[in-house]
Amino acid sequence: MQPGEVLDGRYELVEQIGEGAFGAVWKARDARIQRLVAVKVMLPGGSGSPKDAARFAREVATAGALNHPSIVTVHDFGQHRAADRPLFFLVMELLDGAPLSRHLADGVPELDRSLAWAVQIARALATAHRAGVVHRDVKPANVMIQSSGAVKVVDFGIARSGHVDDGVTSTNVIVGTPAYMAPERFENRSLDARSDLYAFGCLLYELLTGRPPFRGTLYELIRQHAEVRPTAPGDLRPPVPPGLDALVLDLLAKDPAARPADADEVAERLLRIAGPTGAAWAAGAADTYGHRPTVLDAHAAHAAHAAHAAAEQDRYVLARRQEADTLLARAREEVTRLREGFEAEAAFLRRQAEQEVTDIRTRTESAAQQILADARARGEQLERESAARAAASLRQLSEAEQRNDLLSRQADKLRGDAEQLRRSVDNARRQASDFLADAVAKAGLGPAPEPRPQPVDPPAQQRRKLPSVQELLSGRARAGERGPQSPEGEQGRRR
Repeated sequence: MQPGEVLDGRYELVEQIGEGAFGAVWKARDARIQRLVAVKVMLPGGSGSPKDAARFAREVATAGALNHPSIVTVHDFGQHRAADRPLFFLVMELLDGAPLSRHLADGVPELDRSLAWAVQIARALATAHRAGVVHRDVKPANVMIQSSGAVKVVDFGIARSGHVDDGVTSTNVIVGTPAYMAPERFENRSLDARSDLYAFGCLLYELLTGRPPFRGTLYELIRQHAEVRPTAPGDLRPPVPPGLDALVLDLLAKDPAARPADADEVAERLLRIAGPTGAAWAAGAADTYGHRPTVLDAHAAHAAHAAHAAAEQDRYVLARRQEADTLLARAREEVTRLREGFEAEAAFLRRQAEQEVTDIRTRTESAAQQILADARARGEQLERESAARAAASLRQLSEAEQRNDLLSRQADKLRGDAEQLRRSVDNARRQASDFLADAVAKAGLGPAPEPRPQPVDPPAQQRRKLPSVQELLSGRARAGERGPQSPEGEQGRRR
């Protein structure tokens, strides 16, 4: 929502001034009768479901049926379509002043002023309870203090009317503000007006001391509300009248049966504690905070209050109840219509979703089959490539083995040739030694050597017989002896 937007062709939004549990509050201008009003619009996060519509319609029926000076006045209720979704709105009187929570943030108020405010709140709750309405969220933030000193109880968004829960408020869900909730609210027990009295006791405790009776985390608050007896307000902020301490502790009783019978009794006890001056404050006889009424004014205001309370019960309750029933019946008809539209739209969306799921399943199965066929073909190709590589590897291995055998035979042949050569060298060496010894003996330089047996090669190793060194030397010596006396020798020397 934006400033300047017009709801239902009538209510022009000016500025946002607050936000509650279920909606944002705007200052708006009623174009039809040219007055400023407060418009509560369901938060943008709302779903616009039949349950939301029923919750909002119930707030209208609840608050609209409660006609009391200390309860905010409801003017209108409507529905505005924005961004293809309905927004429900509630039109109320525009209040000046500030919430009680802001006053408490500035410090603990004077005792007379606190009692005056408390009496007005108690009277407002008494009117709601006589109409069968339980507020269920009584706290300082839901009490507006106007500049005149008058009190307005606001935000019946989670109130409960009658004894039947119509299913609008979720079960088994904590609805409210834990610091101000009665013990039975956490235990899903049946609740009645005495739960509001407990919350009012927490609010009155904070008015007197500056803080609620219990503080901590959610679990600590649940335990303290159920088990811990609160400290008397007078022990934290003396002096508090003893009767006021007793009233606060009665309101904060763990057992609902031990609390005051109704809010009217609470208002009467507060009036007795406040005295004539406080009663005049509560009746709204003060023009400003600085003016103190007289005792005569106080007695007159007290008498007027008694007469007003009696007349109020006769004048408003039945008429407002009938109006509430009519408005609630209309709201339920609207809820039925919205539910039928919602169910039809849900059925259409369900069929559409089922068709989409079927299409997706078909496409998925086709794609899966194609992937499986591709994988099978790829597997067969890989098997053929693997078999070809294996055959090539086997051929390479066979060729390597053949080359290895050939190299082994060549190596054996080379080893045989080397052995033959070694023997030839040994024979040549022996023959040279024998030749030298023979030459020495023939030259007369020593005795003739004894002949040594020549080694005989095995027949398989005999290739050709080389002349021994001795034969070579003997032939050279004969050639030398023949050479000097014969022409052949001389010719040989010349050559």
